Amino acid sequence: MRTVGVPREQLPPLELRRLRDLDLSEPRAQGHPAHIASASGIAKRGNFAYVVGDDLLEVGVFELAGGEPGTARPVFGAPVDAGGEPDKPDLEGLTSLPPVDGEPNGGLLGIGSGSKRSRDRGFYWSFAPDGSLAGEPRPIDLRPVYDVMRAELDGDINIEGAAVLGSRLWLFHRGNEAETPNTVAEFELGNLSRTLRQDLVIEPDELASMHAYQLGELDGVPLCFSDATTLTEELVCFSASAEADDGEIHGSVVGTIRVDGSVRRLRTIDPRWKVEGVHATIDSGVIDFLFVCDQDDPETPSPLLSATMPIERELDEDRV
Repeated sequence: MRTVGVPREQLPPLELRRLRDLDLSEPRAQGHPAHIASASGIAKRGNFAYVVGDDLLEVGVFELAGGEPGTARPVFGAPVDAGGEPDKPDLEGLTSLPPVDGEPNGGLLGIGSGSKRSRDRGFYWSFAPDGSLAGEPRPIDLRPVYDVMRAELDGDINIEGAAVLGSRLWLFHRGNEAETPNTVAEFELGNLSRTLRQDLVIEPDELASMHAYQLGELDGVPLCFSDATTLTEELVCFSASAEADDGEIHGSVVGTIRVDGSVRRLRTIDPRWKVEGVHATIDSGVIDFLFVCDQDDPETPSPLLSATMPIERELDEDRV
């Protein structure tokens, strides 16, 4: 496994603008507040922003125009109050999958962390043409690919993000300084269309590559992956945060990785925010970001934030 060192850009921290709080029209379960407080992943399609959290078994649906409260839609059947259960499934990452045969508009892939066997699953939810969710979610079995990573890393895993580039699924493991480094594993996917139509098990045709990443430190605390999203056919965008053993947050960064595994950007973010999820697109020469944060307070809604960063062609890619 190749280890990639990552130099940080000597630029001012990226400024984030608060768009809204992740308030819900009604509590997702009895006894819970009417908001999402533990946002861990975000994806956008059309006018809709979708959010998952590490204590949720639902996906939050928010219409960006208008700013009305969102709704929480269960992804594993009927609503379940799983708060406080140590072995409950979690949802750590969220990414959009491209159109394939039988899925003309693509869809939403949510993933569990794999930190427990009960968290080796995710879900797929088809998009309608306008970017809304169509039909019902389908559970996805991630254990085959997670087991390969466990074997390669010789220990536990903590998957924080996923992205699809061409025929490959990239999985982002949050490093543990005492055990395993930040790692990206690239798997050659089989027939994704067949998987979504039939067995709903993501089987890796092969482990194509693994790269360990040294993302550096903030205030002496190591930076570790917190999410990822596909940016272009050649670039993946990721976020990472520096969280001390006592839970204190020392800041976050956002970066890009090329298809060859090399990091092209790494920039600090306004340190007030512990970034847990990122969605990014390119428009008119800039990268448009949406971020969600977990401020570690169940009584406080997670914020939805935005930012822009100019593309530097010599640092990103020759063709965008």
